[in-house]
Amino acid sequence: MSRVDAVALANGAQARRGDVALLVSPHPEPLTGGGPDAVHVELIVIRSVTRDGRVRGYEQMWPGGRPVRVATTAWSIARLLDASALDTARAVAIARAHTYPGSSQVRPWGSLAEAHAALAAARKPAT
Repeated sequence: MSRVDAVALANGAQARRGDVALLVSPHPEPLTGGGPDAVHVELIVIRSVTRDGRVRGYEQMWPGGRPVRVATTAWSIARLLDASALDTARAVAIARAHTYPGSSQVRPWGSLAEAHAALAAARKPAT
């Protein structure tokens, strides 16, 4: 198995430090009814990029989250979607407020549709 040091954004956009993206990872949950196509969707802040614009490191939304190297998590990334159309500060606030009931642990969204709906308030106005 080869090591993956960086991942390109799915739509071919150039990743930039400080931008946000949606990390989609496969997450089948047979015990709770999630089938083989179930996913987790997390908002991440891009912290490190390669010269050709691929994501090398990112920050998760967990309180006290520190940068994560793609090389350690590439096996769990189905794709990274560009979310630079979102206001970073607002998107981060929304993602950090999306927690498990009775907990401060950030909860991923169960689908892209759910993530898009939750993050609609963070969309930058069209120019």
